[in-house]
Amino acid sequence: MKNSGTPHHQMVTRRQALKGISAGAGFSILGSCTTLSNSAKTTFAEFQSGVASGDPTKTSFVIWTRALPANGNNIANVGFDIAKDTNFDAVIRSGKIQTTADRDFTVKVDITGLEPGTTYFYRFTGGENVSTTGRARTLPNNDVRSIKFALASCANFPSGFYNAYREISKIEGLDAVVHVGDYIYEYAADGYDSKTGEALGRLHKPAHEIVTLSDYRERFAQYRSDPDLQAAHANAPFITIWDDHETANNSWSGGSSNHHEDAEGKWETRRDAALRAYFEWMPMRDPVAGSAAERLNRTYDFGDIASLLVIETRLTGRNEPLSYSRDLPMKNGEPDIELFRNDVLGAPSRTMMGAAQEKWLEGALKESRDRGAAWQILGNQTVMARMNTPNFMKLLPPKMLNDSMSKGGYTAMWLERSQLGLPVSLDSWDGYPAARERLYDSVKATNANLVVLSGDSHMFWANNLHSAKDESQIGIEFGTGGITSPGGYEMLSDDPAIFEIAAKGVIAQNSDVAHANVHDHGFVVVTASKSEIKADYIKVSTTQSQDYETTKFLTVQSHLTPQGPSTLVKTE
Repeated sequence: MKNSGTPHHQMVTRRQALKGISAGAGFSILGSCTTLSNSAKTTFAEFQSGVASGDPTKTSFVIWTRALPANGNNIANVGFDIAKDTNFDAVIRSGKIQTTADRDFTVKVDITGLEPGTTYFYRFTGGENVSTTGRARTLPNNDVRSIKFALASCANFPSGFYNAYREISKIEGLDAVVHVGDYIYEYAADGYDSKTGEALGRLHKPAHEIVTLSDYRERFAQYRSDPDLQAAHANAPFITIWDDHETANNSWSGGSSNHHEDAEGKWETRRDAALRAYFEWMPMRDPVAGSAAERLNRTYDFGDIASLLVIETRLTGRNEPLSYSRDLPMKNGEPDIELFRNDVLGAPSRTMMGAAQEKWLEGALKESRDRGAAWQILGNQTVMARMNTPNFMKLLPPKMLNDSMSKGGYTAMWLERSQLGLPVSLDSWDGYPAARERLYDSVKATNANLVVLSGDSHMFWANNLHSAKDESQIGIEFGTGGITSPGGYEMLSDDPAIFEIAAKGVIAQNSDVAHANVHDHGFVVVTASKSEIKADYIKVSTTQSQDYETTKFLTVQSHLTPQGPSTLVKTE
């Protein structure tokens, strides 16, 4: 498929915007914005960050924009309209609100009292200016035959153009876009993949690593200035959860590998600034007053087809990730693999979610099964499948191995360590195997039909999840490649053959992994009915140019059986 054009949602004229406007109840203002009377005048405002919707229920969703007032004013009065048609001939909700610099001029409105399983259109007005039109959709009742959503993750701005977001904006009939994290990255302009950013004119702003509230706000504004990301938001409601880079790399409940308190202040101060900006800029309901913003888990019921359970695995209960250089024990000068796996890596105290969230998840799984939902889908940040490193010292052809080892440093060390067969990443669920088994025990106890959605790795995965206790199948996993972020195997070798060698090696080494693509960028489209669930894996040919092609390179499917989800089968 060739990239061929403009977004579905275009600007409308002021005359169109005024047709059929009527005041209506059925909304509430989120955050520190203020409701205005219908007689209040809107002020001229620019909508440079587009529009967005999200956090849908059966009868509501949140709409979002940023309204920048003219002449440096500190206040913007904004109107909004909701209709069932793109011409807004019959507006069913309208209102006027005020936003200020205190919330970075962002606007969020919770539109309530809507019909289940229904598509609506929305827009904002600021004086004579009218925003792009957005499409939103409520969650369905039990009378729906199928649901469809896109899975996205990992969109480092300097790493390339957002061609994958552009393709998501073209998909018709999406119920939602599930974004499982790394929506922004915190690095400085000379940091992660900066050479690519310099070549493409996409260096990070501000130029320094972001730490303060104003820093995070400026970084969000830069990302949301991208027209392709704006188009994706305008096409469907987003259901989102952060991963680490929305705060700082490899974040956990007590800090981050990329945060240094002596130079950057207290971790909690940075975390709270990052989360405030996140809630200001994302189309979602704000935390309940008095609750901790980082403790975020939610349930979205798609009729009797599925419950999407969104968990938080970074800031709530995650222990500090282990490090091979720091935590791998030695015995007689050699790594003690058994001690590491059993007592260090496998310690029961290691947790991803924390005890309270583990209890919540088991209750949510049970509630979903009790109400008759066919699938229990987990919106989750990092890869859950067991994924041990194949021995690249044997897999790589001699010349490639020699060239790779000659790089020295981390590359040579990583290749040598691959002989140990330890997990590829200690920052994923592989770094917390006891916590993963507790989750699997909850799936068994509730008879849940588990489907896991994952991002973070910048690679595509289709996985069959098995318990380490008895190798019984627990569920299935769809993992998406990055929107732009590079996968990492290019660091081992400049030879493009490394990607096929790595993918085949990981599959052969791990019974959980059925299919892998460790090179390409894109997203996954998931379609589910009560009896089957299917994932289409979509890649873009390049992120280095806006002249690109799109390919569906894999389709896998699972059927629901009395024993749970069947093993994934390649269907196309």
